[in-house]
Amino acid sequence: VVSTQSTGAKGQLLNTMFVMCGLSTLLQIFFGTRLPIIQSGSYVYFAVAAGIMSKYPCQKEYHVIDESGNNVTQTWDPNWHKRMAELQGNLMVASVLQMILGAFGLVGLLLKIIGPITITVLISLIGLCLAGVAAGSASQNWGISFLMVGLVTLFSEYLKNVPVPLPYMTYTRGSGAKYKVAWVKLFSTLSIIISLVIVWSLCAILTATDTFDKDDPARVKNLKKSIDEATWFYFPYPGQFGTPIVTVGGFVGMVAGVIGGVVESIGDYFACAKLAGAPPPPKYVLNRGILMEGVGCFLTGLCGPGVGVTSYSENIGAIALTKVGSRTVILCSSILMLVIGLIGKLGVFFASMPEPIIGGMYLVMFGIIAAVGISNLQFVDLTSSRNVFIIGLSLYIGLVVPMWAEKTLADETLRHRMQTGNESFDQLVAVILTSGMLVGAVIACFLDNTIPGTDLERGMVSYKQATKGCSDKALVKKIYYEPCMEFFAKKYPVLRKLPFVNN
Repeated sequence: VVSTQSTGAKGQLLNTMFVMCGLSTLLQIFFGTRLPIIQSGSYVYFAVAAGIMSKYPCQKEYHVIDESGNNVTQTWDPNWHKRMAELQGNLMVASVLQMILGAFGLVGLLLKIIGPITITVLISLIGLCLAGVAAGSASQNWGISFLMVGLVTLFSEYLKNVPVPLPYMTYTRGSGAKYKVAWVKLFSTLSIIISLVIVWSLCAILTATDTFDKDDPARVKNLKKSIDEATWFYFPYPGQFGTPIVTVGGFVGMVAGVIGGVVESIGDYFACAKLAGAPPPPKYVLNRGILMEGVGCFLTGLCGPGVGVTSYSENIGAIALTKVGSRTVILCSSILMLVIGLIGKLGVFFASMPEPIIGGMYLVMFGIIAAVGISNLQFVDLTSSRNVFIIGLSLYIGLVVPMWAEKTLADETLRHRMQTGNESFDQLVAVILTSGMLVGAVIACFLDNTIPGTDLERGMVSYKQATKGCSDKALVKKIYYEPCMEFFAKKYPVLRKLPFVNN
C-alpha cells in the first residue's frame, strides 16, 4: 500500500493485525475446531494483495502539502488509506464465501476436486511468487539479511537439541524456597526471536557508531519522535482506514486467497490434531473451523489491515518441537496478542525494524512455505509421467504468466495489450494474471481432474487414509465438544442437521 516509510502507518497496521489475530484465535479456540492452533495473517492473502495493488505503481516520491502549507516530497503515498480500503472491502465480501463453505458443509465437496497435486502447486507458488518481495527487502543489505538467515539456521537446526539451563524457584510452607535448574531446548522454540534480537541489536550498535552509511536501510531509525506521537493505547475500529471499497477484480483475487486459506487450514487441522495427540477432526469440526475463520477474516476486513487470517502453519511446527499442544497455552498467547495490539507505542517500535532484517526472515519463511507445498507430494505417485507433467506445467505457468503480466502492466507502451476499454474487466484480468498461485492452481486442478488417472496414482487414496476419522466416537466428542452450539442443539434438536453441529 506504499506506506512502508511511514513508521506511524506501519505501527497502526501492526497493532490492528495483533488485535485481529488475538480475536480470531479466541473464536477458533471457543467456537471453532478447539484445536491448539493460532490464527494469523496468511501469506496466501499477502500474494493476492500484491496482485491487487499492482494497478497502483509505486513512485519514487510523492508531492504533498505539509502542515505549514509548503509543497514537500516524501517516499510514501499519503493516500494509502484508499488502497487499504480496497483490500478491506474485497476481503470482507470474499470472507462471506468462506463462511458459506463452512456453514453449508461445502468443504467436503471442495476436497473432492482439490487433491494433493493441486494443493502442492497452490501452496508452493505462494512461496515462489513472493521471491521478488523477499529479494527486494533482502537486497537492501545482503550482509544483514544473510546474517539473519544464518542465525535462524544455526539455532533452529544445528542447536535445536542443545538444552539451555534456566534457573527457577519453588516455594512450599514447610521447606521454604528452593532453587532449581530446568534444562530447556530453548533454541528450537525461540530460534527466530533470538536471531531477531541479536541482529536488531547489532544494527542498533552499527547505527550508533555510524558504521552504516547515512542512507543504509539497515540503520535503526530514531524513534523518539514517532513513539512520542503514538498514543499509549490504540483501539482498532471498523472503517478506521475509510469506507471499504469493493471491485470485481479485487473480489476474484480475494476469493482465490480464501480458497487457498481453506485448503491450507484443513491440512493444518489434521497436522495439529496428530501432533497434539488428538483424533483427526470429523467433517462437522472442519466445517466449524472454516466458518469461524470466515468470521475472523470478515472482522479483519472490517477493521484492517487488508489481509485475512488463517491457521498459522508455523504454530504446527512449534507443537512438534515443544511437544506442547495445550489450549490453555494458545489462549494465553491470544490474550498476549490482544494486549500487544492495544498498546500503540509497541506497534511503532516493532514497525521500526530495519527492512533487511525483514528480508532475512522472508527468505526463511517463504522458502519453508514452498517446501511445505512440495511435502504434499508424499501422497502422489511421482513415477507417473502424468503427475510429473501436471506439476511441472502448472508450477512453470504459475511463475511465468505473473512475470509477463507485471512487466506489461508496468510499461505504459505495453499496457494497452491487456486493456479492453472496460475498466472493471481489465482489473479482473490484471488481478488473475498477476496472482501466480491462482493461475497455477486453476491449471493444476483442471488437468488433475480431466487427464485420465487412477485415484491411487493421483494420491487421493493416500491422502484420504491420512485424514481418516477416528472410530472412538466418545473420544472425538470429548476433544471437539463445543458447549455453546451443543447447548442450543439440545434445546432445538433440528439444529443437529446443520453441517457444523455434531449430529
